[in-house]
Amino acid sequence: MIAELFNHFVEAVFAPLEGNISTVAPAGLLLLGLITGLRHSLEADHIAAVSTIMAASQRHKKLRHAPLLGALWGLGHTASLFAAGLVVLLLAVSIPQKVSSTLEFGVGIMLVFLGATTLTGFNIGKFVRGIFSRHTHEHLHVHEDTGVVHSHEHDHHDHRHAHKSLAVGMVHGMAGSGALMILVLSTINSVPLGLAYIAIFGAGSVASMAAMSTLIGLPFSKARHLKLNLVLRNVAAVVTLVIGAGLIYELGIVKQVFL
Repeated sequence: MIAELFNHFVEAVFAPLEGNISTVAPAGLLLLGLITGLRHSLEADHIAAVSTIMAASQRHKKLRHAPLLGALWGLGHTASLFAAGLVVLLLAVSIPQKVSSTLEFGVGIMLVFLGATTLTGFNIGKFVRGIFSRHTHEHLHVHEDTGVVHSHEHDHHDHRHAHKSLAVGMVHGMAGSGALMILVLSTINSVPLGLAYIAIFGAGSVASMAAMSTLIGLPFSKARHLKLNLVLRNVAAVVTLVIGAGLIYELGIVKQVFL
């Protein structure tokens, strides 16, 4: 319900823009790709996923890292769409709706996982590193506003949130309105024009999500108090859980995509 209301709002904002674009000329088609890319990144499940990555990241306190996480989501998203788009353009095939719905069901599972791990603090990377006894060490950290002293694990390969953002974007690539982008590609007879459409669609997604992740990261960067930061983190996790569970219920129970 939350996701549907938000998506309807985004669609109402962008629909007039998309409806007034003529796709007869290549320039109009590419402009449509840019606008669609911007809208696509603003879908509720996309924002929810990035918000949990921001909440779980130790770097969210530095706002300058937020656009990078959003841009990496956009790059991963574009990469998977580029691969699917090549298949559509070169082989002149269409991707069935059931495939897209099944992938969107997978997105629901991913959102539930992201929400649950953000709530519990479970980190699969730490778990795997613990099994293989990878070297890590701890640093004491003092919160000046509260006087609380605690330690946190430090790893010199601390790029997991960037990798996670990239991977989540790739999973999102074919779900939701990404399938609509592939549908538009099936009507384009020129391979170069089709590739340009994917590229500009991706550019819109990267720019929009970089901006959105900055907005999402803003309250985290300003919430210096440990308890307030925890509240924001839990809110992001719960919303993501609800959206993920809603997708699973709608696609698995209501629409029965596997039957």
